[in-house]
Amino acid sequence: MFGGERTEVRLGFRDEIVGVIIDRFGRDIDIHPSKKKGWSETMVDIALSNLFYGWIFALGTNIKIISPKRAVEGYKEVMGSVEKMY
Repeated sequence: MFGGERTEVRLGFRDEIVGVIIDRFGRDIDIHPSKKKGWSETMVDIALSNLFYGWIFALGTNIKIISPKRAVEGYKEVMGSVEKMY
């Protein structure tokens, strides 16, 4: 999907954007209900990169990186770098 280190990432997302998730990762992914009402989760194999984090950012509060910790920390680092520019 994006250039970078291949990683299996768990994503949580609002049910309303399930179409966006399927468009990006295809119909072969396993999507299941989250413990959080109105949310679902999936595991996807992606390449960790600024492009991936940008895609996550574009979806705003409709999506969350749940694991692994290094993916979450990487996102926070990228967001912190951008924030410092402003």
